[in-house]
Amino acid sequence: MFDETDIKVLKENFDEETIKQINEDNLIKIYNYLINDGIYFAKDLFISSLDLFLLPSDIFIEKFEHLKTKLGFNYIDKLASDISLIEIMYED
Repeated sequence: MFDETDIKVLKENFDEETIKQINEDNLIKIYNYLINDGIYFAKDLFISSLDLFLLPSDIFIEKFEHLKTKLGFNYIDKLASDISLIEIMYED
């Protein structure tokens, strides 16, 4: 799923304590949800927004569904062209 370069970038973007919080089972659920939803750049989201992937999978999915509603039609293209739109997930 993640190669050596991905791990290197992750370590450049986040501190060791944050990286240690990764729950592999939870990560796999989130990653599979995104891939099944057509998010072909799920790995990039993980590397840039690790803190969101630390959320329990059900909460992540709920927040991502909110993001999809907010972005509307073509949400995949919109998010792919501006990955910073993932920040909508931080809204309550």
